[in-house]
Amino acid sequence: MICMVVPLMLLMTMLNGKSRLLFGFVLVGMLFAVCAYEINTLVCHIFGLSGTELSIKAAPIIEEILKALPVVFYAAFVSDERRWVLRLSMAVGIGFAMLENAFLLITYADEVDIGWAIVRGISTSLSHGICTLIVGCGIIFVRKQKKLFYTGTFALLAAAMTLHATFNLLIQSPYDYIAMALPIIIYAVFWIIRLNISKPAY
Repeated sequence: MICMVVPLMLLMTMLNGKSRLLFGFVLVGMLFAVCAYEINTLVCHIFGLSGTELSIKAAPIIEEILKALPVVFYAAFVSDERRWVLRLSMAVGIGFAMLENAFLLITYADEVDIGWAIVRGISTSLSHGICTLIVGCGIIFVRKQKKLFYTGTFALLAAAMTLHATFNLLIQSPYDYIAMALPIIIYAVFWIIRLNISKPAY
């Protein structure tokens, strides 16, 4: 984390305004990846979970809660400007994925190949980003509905956790190709919808 974060922090000194904020949320995602690793390790030890069980039963819950914290805080107390909440949500997820990818690369250095790198770099990274993006998309609406804030936030987290757990389950099964394609398809649909919404009406 230090080797990756320090250069990015040095780069942040050359940026200003919103660009610095975006980079800051990438760094927050990296920090929470470290926190998630420590918590996941503790949970695995306490409950005697295997790696597969952890990735399906516990990790999605722990990781999505951690990734959602800065997004919910920003939308609730700083600004609910849709464009920036979405960008920062994605930044947290991508930052988280970057550090997770680096850790796994170091841990399994003798087993990885170019195919692994492509899958982790595209599908897994997008999966983390999209799960946090789900919370970001919904929290903008939920924030303005006081009666729905707590239940709505819980529903958004549940959706993100479910998608995360589904991805982890599929990627370890004979249907791993579905897991690889799923985040790409979801992200493509997101952009198609967003571009159609932003088109001016004539």
